[in-house]
Amino acid sequence: MDRMKKLITDDQASTNPISSLKEDTSSGFLSLNRSMSLDSLDIDLSKELKAPPKPVLEQQVEAARRGLSVSQSSEGVSSPRWRLVPTRREQAKWDRANRAATGGTDVMLRESKRPPGDPKVFAAQAREDYFKLKNRLQLLTLGIGGVGVVSAYVSYTPEIAASFGAGLLGSLVYIRMLGNTVDSMADGARGLMKGAAGQPRLLVPVVLVMLYNRWNGILVPDYGFMHLELIPMLVGFFTYKIATFTQAIQEAVVVVDKKTEA
Repeated sequence: MDRMKKLITDDQASTNPISSLKEDTSSGFLSLNRSMSLDSLDIDLSKELKAPPKPVLEQQVEAARRGLSVSQSSEGVSSPRWRLVPTRREQAKWDRANRAATGGTDVMLRESKRPPGDPKVFAAQAREDYFKLKNRLQLLTLGIGGVGVVSAYVSYTPEIAASFGAGLLGSLVYIRMLGNTVDSMADGARGLMKGAAGQPRLLVPVVLVMLYNRWNGILVPDYGFMHLELIPMLVGFFTYKIATFTQAIQEAVVVVDKKTEA
């Protein structure tokens, strides 16, 4: 009888899938009874099929972005979200994009707020400003070139000073021709063509090089004149570039001062 009771209890335990699943779950080993019990509708597998919770690292990152601790984040405490601080490079890109987007608008607003006036008065004022700029540029070229001649005479030899002076004369001729070409633009296309044909300013450095060759080839050996140097002559010719750069810096400083005052 005892043996029959034992067989009956074993059969009941094998036919009960829930108990066998619990036993297999507690045992921790793979069992054929558990795989067979998956076909049964009496077993609740919602816990096993539930999505796993967020990892601890994601919870910490989310809590740090919200300014909460991990425990407060798990409890569901809501708080306003904040953005990460941009880097210097990102901030510089945003500033450039903002200036590019609003620069034209600022100019349009500034022009619209300017009171209307007589176009003839504006043209006369612009022409007067142009002549002032041209005279200032010529005087600045002459001043910088004079300082260069004196410095070359004191620091080096009279030959180098004379070569620098010859290049300075070529620079003054070049900038004068350039001003005449710009003046001819006021007459339209005909004046522009006339100024370009009548002012061959691009030949000035060529004339300086030819003068250097003829001077050293004819006048120096035959008549005993001082020898000229080519490099100081070219440096003296490009004095107008230094004057132009200096004038541009002065204009930029004036514009910045006006913006700061406004």
